[in-house]
Order: sequence, then C-alpha cells, then structure tokens
Amino acid sequence: LPPGSTLPPGSTLPPAPPPAPTTTPTRVSTATPIPIVERGELAPGFSLTVYGQVPQPSSLAFGPDGRLYAASAAGVVYALADLDGDRRADQRQVYVADLPVPLGLAWAQDTLYVSYRGAVAAVSPGSGGQIGPARLVVTGLPSFGLHQNDGLALGPDGFLYLGQGSTCDHCHERDPRNGAILRFRPDGRELEVYAAGLRNPYDLAFNAAGDLFATDNSRDDLGPDLPPEELNHIRAGQHYGWPECWVGAATPAPGTLCAGRAAPAAIFRAHTSANGLAFYHARQFPDEYFDNAFVAILGSIYMFPGDPERGVARVALSSDGGAYAGTPQWFLRLPDGRPVDLTVGPDGGLYVADYANGEILRIVFGAP
Repeated sequence: LPPGSTLPPGSTLPPAPPPAPTTTPTRVSTATPIPIVERGELAPGFSLTVYGQVPQPSSLAFGPDGRLYAASAAGVVYALADLDGDRRADQRQVYVADLPVPLGLAWAQDTLYVSYRGAVAAVSPGSGGQIGPARLVVTGLPSFGLHQNDGLALGPDGFLYLGQGSTCDHCHERDPRNGAILRFRPDGRELEVYAAGLRNPYDLAFNAAGDLFATDNSRDDLGPDLPPEELNHIRAGQHYGWPECWVGAATPAPGTLCAGRAAPAAIFRAHTSANGLAFYHARQFPDEYFDNAFVAILGSIYMFPGDPERGVARVALSSDGGAYAGTPQWFLRLPDGRPVDLTVGPDGGLYVADYANGEILRIVFGAP
C-alpha cells in the first residue's frame, strides 16, 4: 500500500510474504568486558578492585570457610566475607585480638596459626562455632630487636615453617634461631633451625613441586645499591650468606667464608623490601602464570622513603634439576601504596595487602 493510502471498508491486508532465506547467522555481541583498574598500573588484561579495608594489614590467608583472614599490625586478625557476591567484602569481623604485631598467618585444617611478636598461637572454632581462645604452641622466640618472627607456611611434610628475623642489621647472632628459617610440628614440638643466613625472611611459600622459598630483606649499611633483596630456594641445612655474603660482593676464593653459600633464585633492587610471597596455583590467570612467584615489594622505608618503586613483582622460575633462577618483572606498580603481603583466593584472584592505605586489593584476569 503506497504511503498515505487507506483501505476500502471491509478490506484486509494480504499476509506478509515469508522472509527470504539467509545463510548469515544472527549476530550476537561478543564484546569482551573491559578490565577495571582502581589502583596503580597493572599488567594488560587484568582488573584490580578494592576488596575490603583493614587497618595496617600485614598478612593474608583464606580459611577453609572461604573467608579472607587478614592480620593487622595493630594486634587484630579480621575475617572478611563477600555475602552478596559482588566481589567486595561487606562483612568484617574480629576473629582474634590482643596478639602484638601479627605478621604471619597459616591454616592447618580448621586451625589458624598466627605468628606474632615472640610466639605462635593456634586459634580454632570451639563448640557451637564459637572461637576458642588463642592457644600458644611456640613461645620464647628471640624477637625483641630490629626484627621479629614473620610469615608462616604449612609444608607438605606437615611441619609449619617460620621466618625468624635478625636482631640487628649486620651482626653475628648469639641465638642461632635469629636470621633463620625455623620449623615445628603444629603442636609446637620439634622446633628446629631449618636454614640460616637470612636477615629478615618476611614470608615463605611452597611451589608446585613442593619446594620451599622465602623472601629476604638484606642489610642496609652498604650504600644505595647493595646488597639486593632476595628470593631464595630454602633447603635444609643451607646458609644464605647474611651478613657477609651477597650477590655483587667480591667473588669468594675456594675455602673462604662465602664459598658454598647458597645463591638466591632471584634478586630485587637493593632496599626495596621484598616481603609477601605467593605461588600462583589457580587457573583463573592465563596458563603462563601457573606456579609463578608473586612478591610484594613494600618499597624503601629508611634509605629512600619517597621512592615510588613499590608494587608486586612476578618471577617465572626455572630449574635445571637443582638450582632455581628467574628474573623479576613488574606485575603491579603501586607508587601510592605499600604492598606487604599477598595470597591466592579460592576464586583464583590474587589478593594484595596495601599496608599504607589499609586496603585489600583483588586482581583477576579480565573483568572483575
């Protein structure tokens, strides 16, 4: 019917002809959701959002209940939960309090172990789901100098491994437990020095092969460029060089003090404080990230407090059957924050504790 025409009374329109056959499928939008980066500068293709707030977060660990447990240097361990599924914590509860300067968390079944100044405590749910009192499993640690006992990791052998810092910058400790990796049974028995020669091994983690690694903050008295911070493959009975030996020191002659000292698996810029450590054993990131080490770089505090080189470094480690080696590259730059610890969540996200801003950051591949 031409435009503007009318039909005679009683007339009807003829049925519409069937549509012409087509071989072109219906077009469906396949646009990829755009990543969101709410803080810092992140590797392409990833999103970063603020998951929750915790004052002075120092250590992170997901519990068997799926909640994120975050230690605060103010003496509290919080439990954070995302109840409405929007990938942000909307509940924060005090799990345990009055533990001075907790710096390490690790779960063994339904028990949370907390490393705090001079001791390690175990906290478990009691009857009716109520939280029982903190139960001391290790006490009397030599933690009242420059550093204290740090991060915890549960090993495949059932032992808990603990970083124990030095009392000084570059001294010879009287107590062999200082500047070392310790290990003990979950009930506190069989406490022993597992490895030595580490000034401040802030965190520990196991890779997919079951090998233990630890970060270390090197001495501060040798100027702006030495020694580098380290990521070390920790083996029983090894000495890692502190205080005399480091990468960049004079090459030791056979039989001298530094000969036989274990070399680091990776090094970082001097005085930038390589702290939290996690291996990525989830599948949300692309395949090439599996079993990579992620290291929280707090940034210099004493020598270059305004230095913006802070964030998270990624290290893809390779092994020749014995020694591991890898070169760090920036995964997240966070010049306005101070990342101190990180962990991988059950959703495959990487969670980062920003000590300076009191935030827990969530990183995933693709849209958040």
